[in-house]
Amino acid sequence: MAESHVAVAVVTHAPLGSALKSIAEHIFGEHPGLTVIDVLPGACADDSTESLLKRLRKLDTGAGVLLLTDLPGASPANICVRACTLANQAGMRCEVVAGVNASMVLRVINYATSDLNEIVQVALEGARQTIKRVDS
Repeated sequence: MAESHVAVAVVTHAPLGSALKSIAEHIFGEHPGLTVIDVLPGACADDSTESLLKRLRKLDTGAGVLLLTDLPGASPANICVRACTLANQAGMRCEVVAGVNASMVLRVINYATSDLNEIVQVALEGARQTIKRVDS
């Protein structure tokens, strides 16, 4: 039986998510547990929330879903929070982390077979460790 993994969805302002996925594929090759949803300008939050919730149901292998988004309070993050709330109410494990960067995506791919709570911490730590001044 295949090992269960946390599904990871990168939900961002277009084209950031696609760019982050390209970086991950450049390093690791294609990863079936990584999905990108680029939110286009003018997207309806209500329609997008329902669409994301449907995607989450399809992505979840039983280990949960981690949503990585860009800007807290912006449309993609708000859509993630709404969909995650509905998913959790329906019994699906779901978490949202904002401030996505390349390091965060790469780390969660490396830990995809870990518990959802652990992967949330891995994502946060990956982001913190790579935000630094490097010219001095």
